[in-house]
Amino acid sequence: PMDIGRKTRTFPAGIRRTLVARDRGCAFPGCGRPPRHCDAHHIKHWANGGDTSVDNAVLLCRHHHTLIHQSKWNVRMVNGIPTFYAPDWL
Repeated sequence: PMDIGRKTRTFPAGIRRTLVARDRGCAFPGCGRPPRHCDAHHIKHWANGGDTSVDNAVLLCRHHHTLIHQSKWNVRMVNGIPTFYAPDWL
């Protein structure tokens, strides 16, 4: 299954394989880190009620995963593709 809802915060192997096929590594613009260096990130954070699903996930390297959590960068799904939005000050 590609959507396990709120059963667990961690992404199972099947969802991760689908993310690797879609994102091919860190999806942050300009980053070339391979999938083995990436974490699956909940777009709508788990703590805020986000599901564990392909449609609510993106692969990010550790640097960009931290950036998304600690800055005003935003990521949303647009037509099934993770799309990144810079902070207003950029």
